[in-house]
Amino acid sequence: MKQKFWFLCFLSCLFAANAQAADAGLRFIKTRGEVLCGTDLSAKTFAYQDEAGYWRGIDADLCRIFSTAVFGRADRFKLVDVKANQVNAAIANNKIDIMLGNAPATASSDISGKTTQAEIIYYVRQMFLAHKNPTATSMEDFKGQKVCVISGTDDYYNFQDFNDKYKLDLRPLFFKNSVDAKNAFLLKRCDLFTGNELFLKGIIDNMSDTSVEIEILPEVIAEKPVYAQVLKDNQKLRTAVKWVVNALTLAEKKGITSKNVDIFIGLKDGSVKNLLGVNPDLWSKFELNPTWVRTALTELGNYGEIYERNLGALSPLKIERGKNNLIENGGLINTQSFY
Repeated sequence: MKQKFWFLCFLSCLFAANAQAADAGLRFIKTRGEVLCGTDLSAKTFAYQDEAGYWRGIDADLCRIFSTAVFGRADRFKLVDVKANQVNAAIANNKIDIMLGNAPATASSDISGKTTQAEIIYYVRQMFLAHKNPTATSMEDFKGQKVCVISGTDDYYNFQDFNDKYKLDLRPLFFKNSVDAKNAFLLKRCDLFTGNELFLKGIIDNMSDTSVEIEILPEVIAEKPVYAQVLKDNQKLRTAVKWVVNALTLAEKKGITSKNVDIFIGLKDGSVKNLLGVNPDLWSKFELNPTWVRTALTELGNYGEIYERNLGALSPLKIERGKNNLIENGGLINTQSFY
């Protein structure tokens, strides 16, 4: 009986140790000294380096935000090129800590994959990129044509639903990653390419061969959320990422911008005091720098400022906020008070 008791104790300790090891929290990030963010670098949409070597783009700014939250400064980050079919391996093998950008999010990947969605970072439209056809007036004019699509992603399933609904008889041509799909499209192996509007616009912006005329068609296949994703077993990191993103949207809701952060420090609003680290306990429990939000807002701005600079009116993409507005402004971006 005693042997059984000690054996059960041993198993309990072993399982507890394994669970603690799996939920590494921020330990690896802090030991390494930088946050590793995955993104698709095959188009100048999510992140790119300018002539001075400075990283620009929505994923670059978000990675700076995570760096500021962990280290109190925005320069402790690295962007790693990860395609949709590489996300699970990259996160499971510690090649990256957080996946941003063009990552798949399906029920199958959630069940069998190593990643989980930490938080919605924005919504995006799935559309078609097409070789220009001056005579085309509707999708009927593309009926029966080939479509480049990345296999195993929600892009394919959304495309198939759209194809069936409108009886277009479009024929999918499958590729493992966005680079192969893009190259095949540009070589005219397929007539259309379906994907994230941001990525498709990046292809157009990067075009150096002016003899190839392409355009984004007005039809919207689907509108879908884009998530920051982390290792499924690392619940501490998932929780931290969720509340870091929420801090940016909450700051916008409260009217805190890059221009007026100092004004809000003296307010009696408990949620704002927690948010700005005037009351440091809550951020400390996340193992994050208590005053990171003040630094991040001063240097990068709130959610709205980051969106407009990288995707919206102040960016080359000029994508209206639409569903990326706060709920109070007619969008789908929700916020939670910080208590």
